[in-house]
Amino acid sequence: MKANKIRGRIIIDASIMLGLFIVCTGICYLLDFFRVNDLNFLIIYILGILITAVFTHGYVYSLSLSVLSVFGYNFFFTVPRYTFHFNDKSYIVTFILMLIVGVFISTVTYQLKRRLAQINALNEEKARLKSEAEKEQMKATLLRSISHDLRTPLTTMKNGAEVLLNNQMIEESDRQEILSSIVSKADWTIRLVENLLSLSRIEQENLTVKKKPEALEEIIPQAVRTIHGALGNRKIHYDMPAELLLVPMDATLIIQTISNILGNAVKHTAENGNITIKVWNAGHNSVFRISNDGAPIREEDLPHIFDAYYKGGDSMQENGVGLGLSICKLIITAHGGKITARNLEQGVVFEFMLPMEDNNG
Repeated sequence: MKANKIRGRIIIDASIMLGLFIVCTGICYLLDFFRVNDLNFLIIYILGILITAVFTHGYVYSLSLSVLSVFGYNFFFTVPRYTFHFNDKSYIVTFILMLIVGVFISTVTYQLKRRLAQINALNEEKARLKSEAEKEQMKATLLRSISHDLRTPLTTMKNGAEVLLNNQMIEESDRQEILSSIVSKADWTIRLVENLLSLSRIEQENLTVKKKPEALEEIIPQAVRTIHGALGNRKIHYDMPAELLLVPMDATLIIQTISNILGNAVKHTAENGNITIKVWNAGHNSVFRISNDGAPIREEDLPHIFDAYYKGGDSMQENGVGLGLSICKLIITAHGGKITARNLEQGVVFEFMLPMEDNNG
């Protein structure tokens, strides 16, 4: 494969050199027809040498064209024509100068190309190091944020468990409230851990999507159960197809995606608010729409809502590390789909599409 690539490059470079020689000679013939001074022909050939030096690899081809141009000028445009003899001995100086200029241009152009290549390589290395440094900085920020965000739910669960252990006579209503809080915080912690695991797989380029047809009747309830403890008095409304809809997907990843979006919706929906899940078959795609009647997303946050580690204004994130929605986008993209978010007159809607791949048609 490598040998074929080198052979192909040699053929292309040689074709460029010979093509430019033919073009330059043709232009010189045209100028000769109009009785233009043949010293101008030297400029035409030198220009061809310069172009060859720029567009070919190495300087062998431009050097070769320098030599070829001298012989071509001698053969086609000196008297007697179409021989390598010449009557005017002053042409010797012309040939020598032409060759020297050609070699000089070839060498200088080659050195400049090498220098530019070194500068580009250096800039790429600097960009890589900067990217790695920024990545390490983000990881450090992420760890600090995770430590802070985990401390709150873990403390809540610990304190709630201690209250239940140390107060056997606690009223049933208080017991249920404490247990609900523990379940809610546990669900939040589980989602955070799942997002971190997905992030690890993605960063190691090990995010594999194993799609198989899955029934919506099974996927949606599983996703809702993951945030059930955080729902409170919020109501979830469903608008699902009447017929059985099988959607090709990696069930675990899509459940995580829906769970992340629902978790975000719960966070920004009032206690007595409404969340709607709507799914329909759009032919080549199945469309999932999750909307709520909560606070809108700030317009300046919308373009960045799916960026990793991004935490927007007050209406975007009250807590969290800015991973959930970015992981949703990565998962949907890995499925060959698309995810968007926009504001409604009252509330926010998240929508993503998954290719049907002719499984329902």
